Amino acid sequence: MRREVWLVVFCLPFLLTGCVEVEMKVTSLGKVTQTFTATVPQRATSVIKSAAQNYLGRNWRVAAERKGEMNIVRIWRSYSSKAETKPMPGLVTEFRRRNGWFRATYELRIKYNPTDLFQTKDEQLVAANRKVKLRVFMPGRILADQSNATSVSGNMAELDVDPLQPAEVRIVAIGFIWWRIGALLLLVAFFVWLVAPYIPRIVEKFRRPTVKVVQR
Repeated sequence: MRREVWLVVFCLPFLLTGCVEVEMKVTSLGKVTQTFTATVPQRATSVIKSAAQNYLGRNWRVAAERKGEMNIVRIWRSYSSKAETKPMPGLVTEFRRRNGWFRATYELRIKYNPTDLFQTKDEQLVAANRKVKLRVFMPGRILADQSNATSVSGNMAELDVDPLQPAEVRIVAIGFIWWRIGALLLLVAFFVWLVAPYIPRIVEKFRRPTVKVVQR
């Protein structure tokens, strides 16, 4: 019964639209907000919402927005991925952060195993030839040469995922540690404020004496 509910939640959108959009927003502290978005007929919306709440648990939220004769259904949750985390069957995420003086390097690894998600031949048949569009938003500028995304634009990486093929995604980004930069600027400003009254004396001390030549 639980497998049938899972099939309704994730495979029905495949059948109705041919594509499911998955969005992952990552913060600098490793918090991930993962969202599934699909367009479904209004009659299927209540079924999907109920199935998601019953099967995925309280951590997942469901919302529907009407668009003409169809509804846009969003299923999302937030979780920490500092260590290996399994937010749903078939998916494992891990976030790593390496700090420099004023810049940090962020790395997100995503491992997808379809055998944990589609366990029967019928489920595999439903997911065949369907598309999953994955968008990952990192807390800094993504380094395209160190990431295996299809396309990169600023802090966003995008790629297509085959639901029946295992995949391992690596996204690397670099960003500024703004609180350290702010602290340094405050320290410099405080030092200038302390030294400012003595600047005229220092300048006067190091000023070369002038010699006047008087002609008779």
